[in-house]
Formats: sequence, C-alpha cells, structure tokens
Amino acid sequence: MLKRIVTAAVLLPLFLVVLFFLPYWCSAILASLLSMAAAYELLRKTGLVRSKLILAITIPVSGFAPPAFTLGLDPAFAIFLYFVVIAVLFVYAMGHGETFRFAQISACVFAMVVIPVFFSAFPVILKEEKGRFLIVLPFLIAWGCDTFAYFTGMLFGKHKLIEHISAKKTVEGAIGGVAGSVLLTAGYALILRFAFSLSPNYLLLLLLALMGSVVSQIGDLSMSLIKRENHIKDYGNLMPGHGGVLDRFDSVLFVLPLAFAAVRLLPLIS
Repeated sequence: MLKRIVTAAVLLPLFLVVLFFLPYWCSAILASLLSMAAAYELLRKTGLVRSKLILAITIPVSGFAPPAFTLGLDPAFAIFLYFVVIAVLFVYAMGHGETFRFAQISACVFAMVVIPVFFSAFPVILKEEKGRFLIVLPFLIAWGCDTFAYFTGMLFGKHKLIEHISAKKTVEGAIGGVAGSVLLTAGYALILRFAFSLSPNYLLLLLLALMGSVVSQIGDLSMSLIKRENHIKDYGNLMPGHGGVLDRFDSVLFVLPLAFAAVRLLPLIS
C-alpha cells in the first residue's frame, strides 16, 4: 500500500502538469507513449506474441494514432498504414502457422489500433473548447469508481461480482463505485460553477458519471479477463504498486471514448 501511495504521489502531479500547464500536443505524446507501453504489455507480457520482428513492427505503429488524431492527419494515410501492417501480419502467419495464428493477429490489431484510438480521445478532448475542464471527467469517473469500489468492497462486500474473472470484486463494491463516481462528479460540477464561474449541465454530467462508472468497470473486467486467460497477475511493474499501464488505465481506457462522444454531442459545460 505504501509503495502504491508513493508512486501516485510522484506520478499524479506530473500527470496534472501535462493536463493543465503544457501545450495540448504534449498530451498527444503522452497518449502515444501510453499506447506503446500498453501494446507491449498486451502482446509481450501476456506471451501472446513472442516474435521480436512482430513486436518491432506493432509497438511503434501503436503510437501512431494519438498524434495523428490530434494533428488532423489525412485518414487515408492511417488506413494505408494499417492495411500494410495487417497484410504483413497475415503474410508472417502464413509462414509461422504453428506459433502465429489468427488469435495473435487479432491481439496485434487490438494493440495497435483499438487501444491507441481509445487513448487518442485524451488529447482530442483536451483540444476542445473548455477541454482542460472536460478532460478531468473521464479520469475522475474511472479512478473515482475504482477507489470507491475498492473501499466499499472491503467494508461491505459479500456477493461476488464475476468470481472467475476477479475473485475480489463484489456486487456491493460495484454499486459503491457507481455511487462514488456520481458523487465526485457532482462535487466537480459545483467546483466548476463556484470556483470557475462556468455553467455545468448537472443532469448530463451525472448521467455521464452513471454510464461512465459502469463502463469503467467493464474496462477493468475486460483487461482482467485477458490476464486470467493468459495466467498473469499484472501486465507489468512500470508503476510500482499499480502494475503496468493496462493495470492502471484499464478503466480509463474504456471511459475515454464515451467521454469524447459526450463532449462532442452534449452541452456538458457552457
């Protein structure tokens, strides 16, 4: 627990500096680095892909999406890049059918396309009008849900949620996580109103918190499912006490695209 707290005390201020004080393109670089680290964890740490050649191709490509989305790169280039890499993966599989099959190809595509696209919502939200206030929402909802679920489960947890995926998660913890996210978001809305003289749409923000807290737990369980299927405890030890990028950002990863859609489609803050 002490190691976990120390790591958070060091990394959280650095993360906040990127959010609030550096140009938005710095967040694209951070999202790119997180994507590459997550790709490595998903492919190498799980043992799904052992080929150094495939890792050398897939991991750099996984860092492509965040800066591309942020800088407004022509989608045709992205489509062509993914086409070339996926074609290479299939050609490699044709010659290494015993060790590299469609399951490995699918894992590579998930690592180099899905995860980076989800992380891309981070710098894209930050680029929006009032982005520095809006970007707080997915992290507040996801990490707030994690924290409240953990402590509520410890205090009141009796009924297992999905035991074969995560033995420690309980129904009571899940409910506590949802309630905690809603309460934190309500508090943040009040801060926006009275500290920054903004006009938050309380109803929409609370609905986002409600949906986001459920989605965050789906993200957490999804990454846990992959770990259980591949018989690993953590994705890595990049962040002592927290594990790897996918251990710490699993819930955020799923909330980010939901938050991006809400930011683009709904008047959350005016």
